[in-house]
Amino acid sequence: MLSKMDLSRIKIRLDNIRNKATNSVSFEPSEVPTKLQEYYLSSTMSCLEDMNSNYRLHPTENGLMNQWNIFGYDESTQDYSALEGTLMFCSSSVIKLENKYVFNLIVLPYFITSMRKFKEKQAEEIRFTENPTKERNTIMIKTKTKAILESTDPNSIVLIDGPLVGGMASSYMSKMDNELRNKNCIALYFVKNSDSRLVINCDRRLSHEFNSDFHWAAHQLKESSRSAFFRYKDEDNPKNTKVFAYLKALAGFPERVEMHSLTYEKYNDVMASLMNLIAYLYVVQGDLANPQVRPVVIAEKYAREGLRILNIPVLLRRLGFRPTVNQVRFG
Repeated sequence: MLSKMDLSRIKIRLDNIRNKATNSVSFEPSEVPTKLQEYYLSSTMSCLEDMNSNYRLHPTENGLMNQWNIFGYDESTQDYSALEGTLMFCSSSVIKLENKYVFNLIVLPYFITSMRKFKEKQAEEIRFTENPTKERNTIMIKTKTKAILESTDPNSIVLIDGPLVGGMASSYMSKMDNELRNKNCIALYFVKNSDSRLVINCDRRLSHEFNSDFHWAAHQLKESSRSAFFRYKDEDNPKNTKVFAYLKALAGFPERVEMHSLTYEKYNDVMASLMNLIAYLYVVQGDLANPQVRPVVIAEKYAREGLRILNIPVLLRRLGFRPTVNQVRFG
């Protein structure tokens, strides 16, 4: 049955975003990078403000809501471990804020295997590899960047789940980010779980007292405040650079907001309003236990629904895949 397998027939694509650029954008971003005062903490880290200060946030539905398109992105994946290989389903969702949410949803199936008879098979859905983890990560990042670029309009604020800089994804994300910036888009990246120590490793006292930057931020920040902005630059690849801050819009866990350094410089004039809008989107969602901006939460719900409607276990039994013991035991 594997020889007759056609995963392309399982794809789901629901598209109701109608691309139209907002005409009311009044902000003219500077094409000349802003020269900002930096306080160097290490060879890779600098602080753009007072590191020990809490910067007050004023959650509000401000003018940016009317002046820019606002998009949210998230994805959800499900793996099915079979004796023949791994079936991976990647569900990507982009939503747009209008009077009601509009969205693009695509669910793509992939068969990742080390069976050499598939090595020369020319099919996007079938991937021969001897490094399944690397192949899986490549699929996810390519799917993510393609979905975002195809679905977002010019003159948009794009809220993206996941980091900007990190491992093998950095080059793909940097290229996507540059294309978005060329369309006058502000791409913001949200990280809610990380063991990063970029900030605390710059201060021996902090590294002694805290386990991670998130631990420091949870202790440091008050409700409705953010940390200073920090700039990180990869020593090995200076193009991998970002500006980030920790936000605590609600009385709960902090979250990290990242952007490319060029984005921070180009849109510095609207940064205060932008952070207040982000805080507002946290408050609108209102989840203390799992703080996220609402557009990303809605995108996540669409992505999960895309996987649910497939009924993957039944589907794969019909295709003839034999599950591993652990797949049967733990699902």
